[in-house]
Amino acid sequence: MKKFSFVAPLAACPLSERSYHMQLTRLFYFLRGYLVITVSGRYPERFLNVCAGRHIFIWNTFSCSRHLIRCCISIRGFRLLPPIARKTGVHIKIIEKRGLPIWLNHAKKRKLFLTGLLLCLLFTVLINQFVWKMEIVGCEKLSVTYIKEQLAECGLKVGAFRPRIDEKKIQTKMLLAVPELAWLWVDKTGSKVSIQVKERVMPPDIFDPHDFCHLIASKDGVIDSMVIKNGEPVISLGDTVRKGDLLVSGLILSEKGVDPRQVQSEGSVYARVWYEETKAFSLWVPKTTETGNISKKTTLHLFGLNIPFYRNPSPQYTEFSTTTSERELSLFGYHLGIGLSTVKYAELHTDYEKSTVDSTVESGARKLLSAIDEITPPDATCTNSRWEYTVLDEDTVEVTVIAEYLENIAEKVRIEK
Repeated sequence: MKKFSFVAPLAACPLSERSYHMQLTRLFYFLRGYLVITVSGRYPERFLNVCAGRHIFIWNTFSCSRHLIRCCISIRGFRLLPPIARKTGVHIKIIEKRGLPIWLNHAKKRKLFLTGLLLCLLFTVLINQFVWKMEIVGCEKLSVTYIKEQLAECGLKVGAFRPRIDEKKIQTKMLLAVPELAWLWVDKTGSKVSIQVKERVMPPDIFDPHDFCHLIASKDGVIDSMVIKNGEPVISLGDTVRKGDLLVSGLILSEKGVDPRQVQSEGSVYARVWYEETKAFSLWVPKTTETGNISKKTTLHLFGLNIPFYRNPSPQYTEFSTTTSERELSLFGYHLGIGLSTVKYAELHTDYEKSTVDSTVESGARKLLSAIDEITPPDATCTNSRWEYTVLDEDTVEVTVIAEYLENIAEKVRIEK
């Protein structure tokens, strides 16, 4: 089927303006109604040329065959076609009536359908006045359940009347009720409410400039280097210190007969600190594969209610992986309180392969080093590490990792007056 554009009255317009004008014209004719017609005859192109010359707008022109053309025309323009059809020797046939007036005319004849449509629209507007879904984003240390409980006490919960929800009042109440929150934002979109939270970063212990402080060791280590800005150091490079030992004194001794001068010690004391971790590892390494058996469990979420489409909530597999997918019914981006969630369970089968002692020790040592690295300060640097192992039995080895880190162990403490 060949399609060709034929809008002669707009030929002098630029392409972008012509396209914009055509879209507006089509929208106008949709609101007023239009017809889909076929033009058959020996020379249907002549018919189109005459229509263009008389400024009769025709669009969506298709050439169905050599002597048959299909196109769209307004109802008013169709009334002007009979003399043109006789002049050009073509036959015109109405294929379909389209547009808003045509649809409304059909709807008037179907009162039951129209009533149902109006009730459906009314129901959609009504259910959008309630909260049917809550989404909380940004929780790290605080649990989502705890935040939901606190929001419920503030009046925001599933089933709440949306126009009565005051976002600013909820923000104020939540920040007062939960000191760990630094910021909270409530966004209402239809029956779905999104809550974004930002947890507070607790500030470190702040010392007043007039406070007098010592620097003590926060952990055991061997002193490697020092940068003292204020205070009297009581240790030397290479000294071994224990947690709590005095490193830099805030009491500076003066000449005999003069009381010691108190200052706020400032500086960094870097020490070599050792960490040790021990754990037993099996030589048997699990290899997990999917068997291909899959089961699905679907739940209908209807206005805050969860309706399961299954009897047994637990899967019938001993080992399995889960994948959850959710679908929500929405209208123009507004959640309607209806959704489906499907949990797919894929059965897994685990086989065990025996690894060598060296491979198991190396893998275990890497895991222990990673665990140690997570508990060290961010500015600490690993300078050395070693590991050793003991074969406990034919299936198990015990790995011990000793890692040396260089870190600042100076910690401020106030001088008791």
